[in-house]
Amino acid sequence: MWEVNGNDVSMAEHDFGLKLPFTIHDLPITANDTIKMVFKRHRNDEPILEKDYTNIVDKTIELEFTEDESNLFPPGGYVYRMDWYQDGVFMCNVIDCAKFRVGDKA
Repeated sequence: MWEVNGNDVSMAEHDFGLKLPFTIHDLPITANDTIKMVFKRHRNDEPILEKDYTNIVDKTIELEFTEDESNLFPPGGYVYRMDWYQDGVFMCNVIDCAKFRVGDKA
């Protein structure tokens, strides 16, 4: 189950197949653009997972993990960022650095 507090996101360990919509209100995002989400343990660490979203409808993407992707995140704290690309060119950070927390099911 997803929980959201501002830009900070939490989920329970091993959750997958649940969609969390992100709507980007203040930017001229089109279906031809790309939104990239990058998940890391800490801000300056190497990425654990990168997800690219294209064919964006109504300025909304849906974060969803597969089972394999979910298994990359044992319980603990992480960070994520969301970047906007237009024709392959970086435009800006939609979300610079937000918290991503995975809770222990036990």
